[in-house]
Amino acid sequence: MHCLNLADLAAVLAHHGPSILYRRQQVPTDAVTRYWAACRQRFDLWHHAFGRYHEIAQQGNASHRRTWWETHHALLEEILVSEMLTRVYAAVGAGLDNDAETAEIAPVVHSVHLSQLEARNRVLHLMVYGRGNSIDEAVRLNRLRREVDRWTDVLIGHLASAEPRALDYAICRRRAAAHASEAKHQPGGNLGDTIRWLSAATMRDALMRRLHGTSALPEANRKVAETVMLCLRPDLFDSVGLLKSLWLHRLEAGADQTDRVLSQLSASDLGGADKLKGFEAVRDPQVLRRLL
Repeated sequence: MHCLNLADLAAVLAHHGPSILYRRQQVPTDAVTRYWAACRQRFDLWHHAFGRYHEIAQQGNASHRRTWWETHHALLEEILVSEMLTRVYAAVGAGLDNDAETAEIAPVVHSVHLSQLEARNRVLHLMVYGRGNSIDEAVRLNRLRREVDRWTDVLIGHLASAEPRALDYAICRRRAAAHASEAKHQPGGNLGDTIRWLSAATMRDALMRRLHGTSALPEANRKVAETVMLCLRPDLFDSVGLLKSLWLHRLEAGADQTDRVLSQLSASDLGGADKLKGFEAVRDPQVLRRLL
């Protein structure tokens, strides 16, 4: 799997993040554990590559250093681009644990986020101080980093429109907050979906122009993507296999609540109905005057 597909998954997770957070249903513990394990395995592969570079650098062989850079450009790109997914998933995890009595998801996804930052910093250090790389390649990697940073804040901003704690995982908090304010005023329905699809297509095209066509660790990327997709529960999809909109989730929640009220009002013992007090409250004339 190419790292560009990880960016696509980050866009899906951010655009449907408000729906995922709406009912605050927890991600299965096994899914979070598998996500940590898959990311840990990929981190080990990244660090082994960095270790080989330092061994070559100590030997002082210029041709070997140049060969390392030529064979690891795709790996460095993957480290930069995959940060989008780790930040978005960490933001979703923080939102899911926001109202929970015990935090089960946020500590794990935040730990993965910190490890991702460590790998990113090592890439940036190599871009500035590493030997054997051309100036043109360093400039190209830096432009990719800036592109990733901007689009990460766009995705975090969309998620922050429903969960303000997501801003903690933005590259530039002010920029992400501006996107969050804009996302709150976007129309819903088909027009809103079209806007999000166009945004994701623009992001994919912008990243594709700056990436190599080959993937350094396709199998490791695939395992990470599979574990992230486990957070997309079956109830988030409609009958044709598409992710439900936030509006549809709210409509279903309202219908479920109405069914519960009707079933309790039709019970033989109305005094034991949990919703009866709320039902009687809305019949209060003062409440009706405030509502109308």
